[in-house]
Amino acid sequence: MAGSDHTLEYDYLAGDRQERAILLHMVLSLLVGMILGAAGALLSYGPQLIHSLYEPYAYVLFVVIVGRTAAGFGWAALTSALASFGPLIALLAATIFESGANLLNFTARGPGMVLGSNGPTVNLTVATLATFGVLAYFSGRRDVWGDLACGALVGIVAIDGLDKTLRGGPEYIRGFWPWDTLLVAVFVIGLLLALRRGRSLSRCAVVALTVLSAAFVFAIGM
Repeated sequence: MAGSDHTLEYDYLAGDRQERAILLHMVLSLLVGMILGAAGALLSYGPQLIHSLYEPYAYVLFVVIVGRTAAGFGWAALTSALASFGPLIALLAATIFESGANLLNFTARGPGMVLGSNGPTVNLTVATLATFGVLAYFSGRRDVWGDLACGALVGIVAIDGLDKTLRGGPEYIRGFWPWDTLLVAVFVIGLLLALRRGRSLSRCAVVALTVLSAAFVFAIGM
């Protein structure tokens, strides 16, 4: 009986530590996201090329870390959503100090131009960031589904750099090519190497290139 009591006590303490770790993970996901959003609001007053590198890639990297370190699928979805809402909360708060800014219709210079120009765009941006976290969680699987999740994540992230590089595109930024584009490429390759190892790395790279190529062909066709 004594051994059974010790086992139950150990299981209880282990479960309690896990619950505390999950709760801390959730709180940090929101708080750090808010800090990143506040930094993005400040950077929006600086050079556009620097700001275009910070956003969305700082948020993407953070959400990927949050999703990859989640305790399970449900927690990955929840904490990724919190990590995505964190910057939005900070940016919405920053618009209070902007003259002529409308909370869900960002029109002012600076933080009002960060996550979108209207409510639906903001919702889509938050949903996309949260999806990155879920894909990062599944990229931890050591099977073909993990390869597909990793490749899709890396490919979609690379598309943003492509949109900013192609002249005439909706997100084209003058001067983004070549140096900022090269920095984004380094970020994408680093993300790929951090998420995948071994033979599955090549399969993940093929998926990412397929996603990026499809987006490029679509952009050229448009």
